[in-house]
Amino acid sequence: MPETLPRVMFIEDEATLRKSYERFFADRYAMEFAASGAEAVTKVKPFAPEVVVLDLRLPDTDGIEVMRQVREIDPQVPVIITTAYVSMGPLVSMLALGRTSFMTKPFDLNDLARKIDEASNLP
Repeated sequence: MPETLPRVMFIEDEATLRKSYERFFADRYAMEFAASGAEAVTKVKPFAPEVVVLDLRLPDTDGIEVMRQVREIDPQVPVIITTAYVSMGPLVSMLALGRTSFMTKPFDLNDLARKIDEASNLP
């Protein structure tokens, strides 16, 4: 186990999924959670995540706008987009911003852990 756990911010409006992340990754990551885009933007700078897991559809805004705001704060932070709705337009614009990958819900949490681990090791 590393001395300090990688910092991962989960931006997800579904409470049950946030709880699943919290339980599953408890020993693996230092975590911060946000249920909306506005909440996420206020937490990014003080938490300084090494990886952001971002739901594409949020109650107050869309993931593209949140990602832009997060990248204004930290242009290098890797972002893993999660979505139940595969729409190529928004996805292509997000992937074009770089250091971005995506997963379609539902997904296995072990697969998400692999993506987070790969992203947190990027230079």
